Amino acid sequence: MDAYGHLRILVSLILGLAITRVLSGLSRRIQFPTRTEGMFAQITWAFVILLGAVHFWWWEFGLRRVIDWHFGTYVFILSYASLHFLMATLLFPDALPEHVESESFFMRRRRWFYGLFALSFVFDLFDTLIKGQAHLQGLGHEYLLRLSFGMIIAVAALRARTLRGVTLSGLIWLVYDLSWIARRQYGLD
Repeated sequence: MDAYGHLRILVSLILGLAITRVLSGLSRRIQFPTRTEGMFAQITWAFVILLGAVHFWWWEFGLRRVIDWHFGTYVFILSYASLHFLMATLLFPDALPEHVESESFFMRRRRWFYGLFALSFVFDLFDTLIKGQAHLQGLGHEYLLRLSFGMIIAVAALRARTLRGVTLSGLIWLVYDLSWIARRQYGLD
């Protein structure tokens, strides 16, 4: 097995855990609608993280072109994948006491969530550089603007004082990210 194939297995496991956490959390919203009524911020950001994890999984196929692997690069890629899992656990914690509403729990701990969200864009840049200069150039000028916009969204959501502001930040990013993916229409070349 080549180095990329070896890494792909562990990345898949980590992202699979993140996706499972988000889907399980969304499923609980459907199963217990009276207990989870009006949790639009959490649901919006769940879709942001779900799309981000799925897109990351697709995006990492570009690592197959990397020839010279080092342990530091390996740990970096695993750390980047782990950011998705950590964000998913902040959205949908393991266990909450019955009397604690999870969206208010999320709002109280949002610094961690949005800090990790912002950090993911820094990781994204280095991940892209690992894939090579040609890969970076192939993404075009909008790529660096996308990273900056993601950081701005993280700061805006962090500074938002209401659930409405947090939800709006998430919706803006979700629409932009979907548009970025649709406009790229990239295959596995």
